[in-house]
Amino acid sequence: MSIVLEVTPLLLIGLSLVLAFIGAEAMKRAGIPQILGFMLTGFFLGALGIFGDELRSSLFPLVELALGLIGYNIGLEIRKEIFKGHVKQMSLILIMESILTFALVSILAYFVLAISGIASTWGINPWFIAIIFGALASATDPASTVMVIWERHCKGKLTDTLMFVLALDDVIAILLANVTIAIAISAFSVSGTVAVSETLLITLFDVVASSALGAIVGASLVYFINREDDRRALLEFELGMIILLVGLSAVLGLSSILSCMVFGYIVGNYVEQSKDPVSHTLKTVMAPVVMIFFVIVGASIDLAQITGLASIILAVVYVAGRSFAKYAGSYAGALIAKMPRLTTKYIGFCLMSQAGVAVGLSLVIEEAFLGVGSPGAQAAGILILNIVALTTMILQIFGPISASEGLRKAGEYPDFLESGHTEMFEFYRRCIDCPMRDTVDYDFLGESTEERLDDMPEDYRT
Repeated sequence: MSIVLEVTPLLLIGLSLVLAFIGAEAMKRAGIPQILGFMLTGFFLGALGIFGDELRSSLFPLVELALGLIGYNIGLEIRKEIFKGHVKQMSLILIMESILTFALVSILAYFVLAISGIASTWGINPWFIAIIFGALASATDPASTVMVIWERHCKGKLTDTLMFVLALDDVIAILLANVTIAIAISAFSVSGTVAVSETLLITLFDVVASSALGAIVGASLVYFINREDDRRALLEFELGMIILLVGLSAVLGLSSILSCMVFGYIVGNYVEQSKDPVSHTLKTVMAPVVMIFFVIVGASIDLAQITGLASIILAVVYVAGRSFAKYAGSYAGALIAKMPRLTTKYIGFCLMSQAGVAVGLSLVIEEAFLGVGSPGAQAAGILILNIVALTTMILQIFGPISASEGLRKAGEYPDFLESGHTEMFEFYRRCIDCPMRDTVDYDFLGESTEERLDDMPEDYRT
């Protein structure tokens, strides 16, 4: 008697969540971002044949929702306050590193695709695929870098500049990706030629329409949420609005990432402060959806696609070119903007991570290219997804380490503290800032624990 266990979508979701949690915990103990654990879980499930194409297709609604949530999280972190201060200087850094990364990775990818002859087998000019790699490379993962900043209580000019760049870096990447995807699809559809002006107009319309849809839905939510006191109802309503927005974007053929990003920006900046925690609670509630998304991406990795010499070279030049361009572009921008020396020298080290937006856009590209119906487009979409997934795993390992070192060398976190004492440092800092707001002796922060307690007002020692 044999028992045949049918793998259903629900069983797969449960298995993925449990194994992804275990993988994430293992990564966390090693000091590596949890996303790598999610993707490795998916990779092993795919390699074992558990995550078949049919099951993967059945979970695509979750993928669409996760893409919307990624955009929502980006928008939620973009605060109006970042546009105050030295905006022109910080914008110069942002533009320089984004454009240089886009240009350099595009050029390197073009040479690999042209020399290897891969693009010729797809019946398309290598440039149309190369610029997609350039657009994806311009994205940065803010989550892992911000986590380093929070854990170390970093403060200073580099931290302020970094928060501005991280908040808007992915916005530029999404815009570049929308343009390059449209150009590539147009090229596949008309046998290698493309009407650039027409494609740009269509893309511009999509960007404006996606932004407008997100703004309308966001404004509607803000109007309601500022007049409602039931926190439970607020959570349910906001969740419903996000799902509605993702669904409307899909039906109208618009970008769910972009529309949800605008939605998140409006919610994050115009909801009353007393109701703001609801949005952050929602991020926690929806975390399993994003977890499943990265598992699906990991399961999509095809070893046959990334073991060829050309694919390996393409992955290497992608990582090397992106890393160099991120550093050189941010350094040049900071130098021209006359930023402080330490900010100029180390900001590039903090821009190496890659995750949500790049991976999400690569999955969008794969689905869009499958819709073209051309075998060449299908092969190109699969290769792009595999290269981005593989390089994301690599960049998730050394990206946060690089950011931590950059912030440390810039002197923006209290490296005199032993591991695990950052909470104690924050407690002491608040204690002395409160009673002695105008007369803080900052030498206090370099003293031993006993000396600090002795120097504290008696009322604050408990």
